[in-house]
Amino acid sequence: MRPLFCLMVALLYAPPVLAQAPAGLKIAGNAAYPAHSLVRLRAEGQDAKAGLLWRVYPSIGVQRATTARNLMEFAAPPGSYEVELLAVAAGPEGELKIEEARLTVTIGTPEPKPPVPTPPMPGDGKLDPVAALGRIRFGNAGCTATVIGPRRPDGKWDVLTAAHCVAGEGARGTMTLKDGRSLAIRVVGHYKTPDLAWCVTEEAVADLPYAKLAPKNPEPSTAIWHMGYGVDKPGNREDGVVSAAENGDGQLRMSLSVSSGDSGGGIFRADSNELISVVCCTSGLGRTTAMWGGSADAARRTRPKAAEADAAWLPVPMPLRIEPKLPLDDGHWQWPPG
Repeated sequence: MRPLFCLMVALLYAPPVLAQAPAGLKIAGNAAYPAHSLVRLRAEGQDAKAGLLWRVYPSIGVQRATTARNLMEFAAPPGSYEVELLAVAAGPEGELKIEEARLTVTIGTPEPKPPVPTPPMPGDGKLDPVAALGRIRFGNAGCTATVIGPRRPDGKWDVLTAAHCVAGEGARGTMTLKDGRSLAIRVVGHYKTPDLAWCVTEEAVADLPYAKLAPKNPEPSTAIWHMGYGVDKPGNREDGVVSAAENGDGQLRMSLSVSSGDSGGGIFRADSNELISVVCCTSGLGRTTAMWGGSADAARRTRPKAAEADAAWLPVPMPLRIEPKLPLDDGHWQWPPG
């Protein structure tokens, strides 16, 4: 029998002798590591001919590296791990000599990252009453309208014009801005008495110029201006003054020059550039004279609100069936219910 084979048999059947770590074997290395770092340990004090066995508990998530026999390198999620080292060698009389060493290794948790500030929603537009005025077309009818801010929660924009410029709720048209952009708009509010109509852009649109409604109606003698698309000097600024407070129709009376095509256009305070009225009608075209328009208060009262995501969702009534009276009678169902 060959000597090497005999030694293997002896090691296999010889009773093991377990020696504690203080006899010489130990695990050298740091016991604490920051998150995402590599644990690096080495065996010291072992017999040069001993076989070494490394174990890590728990082993879930442990990624071990291939290293020399006396080294242990691994990466693992944050937590505590028991590292065990066994050194197995043949004793002087053929017995198995086993040395054991242990080390508890702790891997720290990563430091929480500072919260990333949420960037402001892009495309909230720019306050620019002049650029907010645009031409609208419903069929062959042409008028003026104003984009009103701030932007709606659903990303769309409100557009204010005169009721006599549009057919009624649900009508669809287009609005062309001074920068050339064309917007599809739809009528969502139609109020004949103050002659106001609220539209909304069909799509969520970024970075539109807009105007703001005045927080309240102006006092008589307040200076005003408008820049509609009337046939008399289209786009020209016309200045005027408020003549009287809101009447029973929800309209202001003003002294201002307007013409056909100016209808629906915003009229603004000269001091704050806030919209105070919408062009309705006049006692004389193309000259400074008495004219009227729906007031800022009336516009605020009628302004639509953007619906919540599920606000338009209505449950369909469940069909009803007549309870069967006979075993073979399967009943009948009704639609619509009732």
